[in-house]
Amino acid sequence: MINNVYSKPRISLLFLGIFCLLFLFCNASIASSFPFRAIAVGDSVPALSFQGITDGSTVTIESLKGNPAAIVFWGADMDTKKTRSLKTFTATEEILPFLEEKKVKVILVNAQGDTKEIMQEVVSGLSGKIPAYMDETKKAYGDLGIFVVPSVLLIDKDGKVASGLGYSHDFTDRLKGEVAIMLGEKTRADVEKELRPEMKEKSEEEKKYGRHVEMATVMIKRGQVDSAISELQKAIALNPNLVEAQAHLGCLYIDKGQLEEAKKALDKAYELDDSYLPANICDARIMAEEGQIDDALGDLKALMFRNSRNAELHYIVGTLLEKQEKFADAAKEYRKAFELAQKEVEFE
Repeated sequence: MINNVYSKPRISLLFLGIFCLLFLFCNASIASSFPFRAIAVGDSVPALSFQGITDGSTVTIESLKGNPAAIVFWGADMDTKKTRSLKTFTATEEILPFLEEKKVKVILVNAQGDTKEIMQEVVSGLSGKIPAYMDETKKAYGDLGIFVVPSVLLIDKDGKVASGLGYSHDFTDRLKGEVAIMLGEKTRADVEKELRPEMKEKSEEEKKYGRHVEMATVMIKRGQVDSAISELQKAIALNPNLVEAQAHLGCLYIDKGQLEEAKKALDKAYELDDSYLPANICDARIMAEEGQIDDALGDLKALMFRNSRNAELHYIVGTLLEKQEKFADAAKEYRKAFELAQKEVEFE
């Protein structure tokens, strides 16, 4: 029964239409940007130690105490991760004088157990201003519950979690803001106000690409995928930095089986904001399409840890469980997705 009902493309489009309505016009901060699922702000950071990639030296969490610290966790097992990691390194180096002024110790840690050849290749391309370490046992990956790579963990002078964030187009401003909050120099309200100034009257160009995005939403609701793709492409032609449009374009390409095109759009969305939930969900869908269903489920369940009331997330988890013939578990996820989606529709 499950196979006959939920595998139909129209059901997928219905859910996608509902969630585009919810996400296209909502701030990306709806999705939690905290990239660690096993720790929370205020927790003591577990005892961890890392080895220098080039010199074999050791640094421990304990040795970082006394001053605040920023640990940049990264991985390079895929070209996209390598690119994002390098962008994060570059952005962090840009504000290194600010971090040094605030006495924030910065280190880079390879958290995915990449080969030494890959790590040395990446490190050799850096300026050397920030020391680079590795976590050969991947203990940090499990103890911290890292599910966004690259990501930054901010630790206060007492060794407690102050904040965490992934890379985004405004990464340097966000990192500086989180440091200011950690040091008590600003409140979160102050930082949010700086990051998101008061709304101004939209320009004619903004209104124009906004209309294309709105029309794409209508086309998705009607099941007209090609028309929706066309509208999103028009919006992106006017403004390539629309994370919502890039993400949903990638998702639609997955529906059409055009995985390479989907990857290009989702890579752009990640470049703009790697914590944007729809992009994370569709990235996992690509993994599943390429046969990595267990890994995809792992990523989706990690996302669900902080987005448990997201209907689309439950729905996609259900489709993957169904592919594994775990029909009872799939039915529970479908039921939960339907209940949450129904509440959203009633709310609208």
